[in-house]
Amino acid sequence: SGINAEYGEGCKFPILKCSPELSDREAEIVIVRVLNVPVPQGWKPEDLKVYLSWEFTIQDKTAKGQTKTYKGGINPDIFEQFRVDIGDRNSRSFARAIKRGSAKFTAYYERGFLKKPGELGCGTVKLADWENLAEIHEAATLLDGRKQTATKVEVKLKIREPVGGAQCEFAEMKWLVIGRSGHAPTNPQPSLSVPKTGRGRGASPGIRRRQ
Repeated sequence: SGINAEYGEGCKFPILKCSPELSDREAEIVIVRVLNVPVPQGWKPEDLKVYLSWEFTIQDKTAKGQTKTYKGGINPDIFEQFRVDIGDRNSRSFARAIKRGSAKFTAYYERGFLKKPGELGCGTVKLADWENLAEIHEAATLLDGRKQTATKVEVKLKIREPVGGAQCEFAEMKWLVIGRSGHAPTNPQPSLSVPKTGRGRGASPGIRRRQ
């Protein structure tokens, strides 16, 4: 008998959102890039050399660090990672501490030999979203004093899993089910799952292919 019945079927798969590479006592700071760096008068974008310092504060503990210097026009890619100790995340005080905790980022550009670096501004990312998220991904606007600038710093702040418990999401995928002759079965039981891109001549009945 030939194949003459095809129909789509949706499938949901649970995905656990976590950072298994981190221990319970660690957080990771990822500085991804700086966006919209202003070009000083008389300069060219390719002349810009930018770096960032960071300061991470939680539970009365402060860690500090600094990136290397990068050239890349007005949107230089950084992508540097730093790990910090966050203490005992299972303590009663930790959930309160993330509501007050923050990470501060300050961007600078080099002005030339024997000249003090120019400051582009400071941006702050709060840690409160760790209550429900294992990763905070944000583009923080830099402030020059109290004035907002057009420059942003894109960062990720990661912990092993949310303080409020594991974060689970469902990803939905569609599959193309190829049935036997006649009408499509109401409850197909495929024997194999392969991507639709692998579809070819001579496919066996009962194979489920991903759309």
